[in-house]
Amino acid sequence: MATSKEPSRVASIEDVIRRLRNVLSVRVIEDGKGDIEEVHVLVDEKRNPKQIGRDIESALMSELDLRIDHRKISIAQVRPGEAHGVALRLQIANVSLSVDNKGAQARVTLARNGETYSGLAGAQRYEYDALALVVSATLNAVAEFLQTAVEDEDARPTIVVKHIVETSDVHGNAVSVSLRLIHAGGDETLLGVALVRQDTWVAAACAALDALNRRLGWFVE
Repeated sequence: MATSKEPSRVASIEDVIRRLRNVLSVRVIEDGKGDIEEVHVLVDEKRNPKQIGRDIESALMSELDLRIDHRKISIAQVRPGEAHGVALRLQIANVSLSVDNKGAQARVTLARNGETYSGLAGAQRYEYDALALVVSATLNAVAEFLQTAVEDEDARPTIVVKHIVETSDVHGNAVSVSLRLIHAGGDETLLGVALVRQDTWVAAACAALDALNRRLGWFVE
């Protein structure tokens, strides 16, 4: 992989990937040295994500002479009409964001088997990021759930936000949330994506939960 950061390189990579079949949106993230750190791709349900991943690698090599490690490519699939939370271990019950003279506060309530778990996050009135605030509240709600569901404190994972990205193209708007999950078995990156159907910050909560619900079964019986 080339290490020099060329002007518009990220835009060129995103353009190549966006032109592939079944790709809805794409976001490329560089590290501090200008190397490609993560490639987040949102696709529809018409093709296997593994095949799309191979297409991405082939297209970048063919058009830009760029080789990207497949482990850096995260592909999330969206099924039109499928509500977030259906058949998931945790479901979104409520998401609220309030702003007044004292500051901003997000509250996210999650539900599972008739039980609810709430998380709060606050910030100064003029120093808050709505998406980041809601994601933090979502993770706090998940933490409350894990406190009751996992008795062994050492067995509970640590969850850290890596990136929150809002994308917009002809297919619509989406929010992707990249999380770092640290646990006894290792350290991994999780990606969740949600289409914006109401407010963008509601989609951020759905995206965070989308990422986590894929792994919560590892820790909860």
